[in-house]
Amino acid sequence: MASKNVVHPYYPRDLKLPGYVPNDKSPGEILGLFGASLALPMLTLWVYSGTIAHLKGRYVTRTKICWFLMCGLIHCVVEGYFSVYHRTLASHQSFFGQMWKEYAKGDSRYLTSDTFTVCMEGITCYVDGPLAFLAAYAFIRNRPYRHLVQIVLSLCQMYGDVLYFLTEVKEGFVHGEMWHPLYFWFYFVFMNSLWIVIPLLCIVESCQHLNTAQQCKDAKFSAGRHKKMK
Repeated sequence: MASKNVVHPYYPRDLKLPGYVPNDKSPGEILGLFGASLALPMLTLWVYSGTIAHLKGRYVTRTKICWFLMCGLIHCVVEGYFSVYHRTLASHQSFFGQMWKEYAKGDSRYLTSDTFTVCMEGITCYVDGPLAFLAAYAFIRNRPYRHLVQIVLSLCQMYGDVLYFLTEVKEGFVHGEMWHPLYFWFYFVFMNSLWIVIPLLCIVESCQHLNTAQQCKDAKFSAGRHKKMK
């Protein structure tokens, strides 16, 4: 049984993590396996999407579909694991357990069942995850509701991530080593910023499409009304 007083690499330095067990995999192994496990399905979807008639030559849309697939996998599988096992993560030696312990070097809230983090990740898993898969399906099948799903999903992602950053700012960045090139800048800042920048671009795109659709609808309605008046 792990000692309650075992030394750990997390912040604040006096953080108590009963049952904590150090990872036996290196950061390189964890990041490499994680990247490979996402790259394979995304590459497969990229190739498949290129065979669909209405997606041929539409590289931005195909990239976006792969983004939705990646989001769905991360939200449902990775963040779902956290949502279920957050109380005991410090002692886990499974791949996902070690991955969360590695990520927690940039934000130790993930090892302490922090109320905001647990609630946010629960919503991300059970709401954002299914929406991401639905968005990928909608764009592959060219469904008319695709931009509606995209804008709802992107708003949820961006709102949750903004709150994630702001709560840590409010608490004074006490849950990780400030300015550390890997833990702060890559894990905490860069990885999370993706879910602000990309959703924002998706929101802008969807707003443009919905605005155009509404203009066409209004023009059609006005033309029909004018025709009846004649």
